[in-house]
Amino acid sequence: MAAQPIPSPMTADEFIRVYGNDDDDRHELIDGTVCERTLTGYSHDRVKNNLKELFDQAGVGRHGYKCWIEHSCRLANSSVMTPDVAIIRMDRLKNRTGNSPTTGSPEIPIEVAISDEPWVLQRKISTYLANGAHAVCCAYPNLRTIVVYTAHKWRELSGEDKLEFPDLLPGVSILVSAIFEGV
Repeated sequence: MAAQPIPSPMTADEFIRVYGNDDDDRHELIDGTVCERTLTGYSHDRVKNNLKELFDQAGVGRHGYKCWIEHSCRLANSSVMTPDVAIIRMDRLKNRTGNSPTTGSPEIPIEVAISDEPWVLQRKISTYLANGAHAVCCAYPNLRTIVVYTAHKWRELSGEDKLEFPDLLPGVSILVSAIFEGV
């Protein structure tokens, strides 16, 4: 007998039980609603990998952080999300085993937005911030811009602007144009 779908809103525990062995990691739970992640392509993956390389080269590790690609996080009891790139404090990853999502928001989740539904992207931003993110970034390869959201403001960066988080990662500075190199 096939498993019966669980009506929305779904809890994080129910989501993990139903989708926890989802080999292609195509689903996220956002505020109790199951959403299918958009398919990725070259531009999406290039930006995601550029971000990881640039953050690693800029020295996030010296500040006690790790840059991850597609690391799942459990936020409260109604969201399990997988940002495209995540900056996470290393001490939060100690003694981790198995495949369970990390509890809490990454310090800096980054979404690469190509074909995302605007309402889904906005709910992700709000959920990350409500669950402790220092900032949330949305990279838009088609526009070659990054929008950085914090609890009380947002800013748009492009070209020769620098992506920086001086309170969290002093001295780490990434040229926005480098994020979109090769796209």
